[in-house]
Amino acid sequence: MTELTNAQRYARGIDVLRRIGGPDYDVQLKAAAETAPDLARLTVEFAYGDVIARDGLALPLRQVVTVAALLGHRNAERQLRYHMVGYLNAGGEPRTLIELLFVSIAVLGFPVAIHAIALLRDIFKERGIEQARVAPREDDGSASFAAGRAAMARMLGDADASEAEWQAQSAVFAQWTVAFEYGEIFSREGLDARTRELAIVTMIATAGNRVVALERHVECALRAGVSTTELTEAFMQLAIYAGFPTALNAITTATAVFKRGVAHGAAAPASVGAAPMEKRDARHARGLEVMSQTSRSAGATVIAAFDDLAPDIGHAILEHAYGDVFARDAISLRTRELAACAAFAAVGNQVMATPLRVHVLAALNTGATRAEITEVLLNLVPHCGYPLVEHALRIANEVFATAAP
Repeated sequence: MTELTNAQRYARGIDVLRRIGGPDYDVQLKAAAETAPDLARLTVEFAYGDVIARDGLALPLRQVVTVAALLGHRNAERQLRYHMVGYLNAGGEPRTLIELLFVSIAVLGFPVAIHAIALLRDIFKERGIEQARVAPREDDGSASFAAGRAAMARMLGDADASEAEWQAQSAVFAQWTVAFEYGEIFSREGLDARTRELAIVTMIATAGNRVVALERHVECALRAGVSTTELTEAFMQLAIYAGFPTALNAITTATAVFKRGVAHGAAAPASVGAAPMEKRDARHARGLEVMSQTSRSAGATVIAAFDDLAPDIGHAILEHAYGDVFARDAISLRTRELAACAAFAAVGNQVMATPLRVHVLAALNTGATRAEITEVLLNLVPHCGYPLVEHALRIANEVFATAAP
């Protein structure tokens, strides 16, 4: 292998960067170069010239990996937008970007899709992309558990063992995993299996500390036809977008899977436990009732934000988040909303700011006092540090200032 000079690495990087970034490929580089010219140079030489220019993964798939990593990062809006555009510049289809948001709601949570849909809408408008809307499903939802079992049979080496493990943790969690994660999300036809699994493993690896799930989906990726080379390239690319520790952890997990190998035959779907699920309209009605007591118009606005591109994501928020999860009566709605405030505040990234506002208001709507919400946030100081709590308190007080007394 011929060793390239720095000038050659830079030239190769610029070539790839032009293909991804289009006419304005160097806007962020120029901004960085004003203060840190070496950072701009290393971005081109290393990130694009050494890694992204490699032959082991086609450029459109590399951009899927990049977008998936930046969705998982949850704190890099400018870069996410740039690489969504870059995916289209590399020849990708608009539908794929929408479908990546569906994957993200199962792997990373609804707030990621809520944040990203606005970026996607602006991108499509700027590029004159019309008819990008993904039509909602027409089924009544009663077969979602059976669809999940069928998806698990295609994807997993032993679907029964996986479901048994989830059942041991929580029967409710097992049902949601089969019916929603696999039946509603991973069974969607908008992505081919290889692309979906590359996105899933990238999101899981970027989020970190999910070794069992990462092992499971590395195996799924291999069964779907993703090569070890492509997986290795995807995880190498994480060194750029999620840092070397993340990349090293991911490749260590993947290597263990590569060494032991995976069974490539499809497992037979289990014949038990596939009773008809509750229909969507019942979950929808229950979700509306819960939303009317909690986030009210703020929640309705979030759900409506998906109508023009991916209405099924809005439906899933209402039916699954509100209708399945928030409607459970083991704890009160007030307690749920206080817990949600703590959860969003503890994560503390860019994606979570809007949901924190929505759920601070929902906590007030369900009877929590401003003092209680403040106390929940103050409780995070020993666990999360002062800067994070300062940020959360600022958001909460903005809500308090505009909420009815």
